[in-house]
Amino acid sequence: MRALICSEYNGPTSLQVAEADRPVAGKGEVLIQVIAAGISFVDVLMSRNKHQNKHEPPFSTGMEVVGTVAALGPEVTGFSVGDRVAALVYDGGHAEYVCAKSFEMFPLPEGCDPVQAAAVLSVALTSELALVEKGQIQPGETVLISGAAGGVGLTGVQLAKYHGAKVIAAVSDSAKADAARAAGADAALIYGPDLRDRVKEANEGRDVDIVLDPVGGEFAETAAHCLDWDGQYLIIGFAGGGIPTFAANRLLVKNRSVHGMVLGYYRWHKPARLALAAQVVLDAVAKGALKVPTQPLDDLAAVPGALEQIENRAMIGKAVVRLS
Repeated sequence: MRALICSEYNGPTSLQVAEADRPVAGKGEVLIQVIAAGISFVDVLMSRNKHQNKHEPPFSTGMEVVGTVAALGPEVTGFSVGDRVAALVYDGGHAEYVCAKSFEMFPLPEGCDPVQAAAVLSVALTSELALVEKGQIQPGETVLISGAAGGVGLTGVQLAKYHGAKVIAAVSDSAKADAARAAGADAALIYGPDLRDRVKEANEGRDVDIVLDPVGGEFAETAAHCLDWDGQYLIIGFAGGGIPTFAANRLLVKNRSVHGMVLGYYRWHKPARLALAAQVVLDAVAKGALKVPTQPLDDLAAVPGALEQIENRAMIGKAVVRLS
């Protein structure tokens, strides 16, 4: 089979398409013939050996796929050959075939576009679990989302709206602001020293209830001041490079909370909760309520270029490679 192979930790440009052995489904695993695979910032981290889960070369990047069940390993129940599924994998998704653990696979609803499902799966699961499980989002609340033109950001905008919230997007330029508004954001603001004042202006003079932050860096300090009393700050990652710190006294007197959210925790420890989130996400895709701009690629050889765009923060929406 064809696969995109990382043979050394030298970033996206070191990835090359090569022939590889088709994997065999082990105990509790399912072999999937890949229809489409998402391309994301985590693949950049993997190619540079900066991801928290280490991958020994040679390996294939790609951690989210949609495809057709090709074979069942021992002790797998609930799936049949020919089923269309979405799945999270630990690597290997940028290939014609990949194995997934059966508890990290989710049935694809009728009418669910496989390219859209592959585009949003991991980022939307992250946004959904952060907003609902950690942020306890409620209709009528206001959510401030950083990096709102990226994968987590755009799905966060749409899922927050899906749950009845008002959304203020924070982005780095006007094109990304347009993308956030197109996704449903009630307001889209460009980063700057007066961001808090503009957030309050966009929110009828009050601070926000939830901050969803995959960026970190300088944004975090400003955004922490944008939280209302009893607000929830949701840390998704540090795409901006800097790891923020939070003044404990401000958390205390404002009764605020800061939550970390890593999708892997739910994969390893709460698969039943993960499956519920996946049902919400995939149903939203099938209904057209969750749809991000995609850059579909028709060949694995185009993936490294897309990863360079992501690394340089030049990607709007989500790149997806179609394999069948």
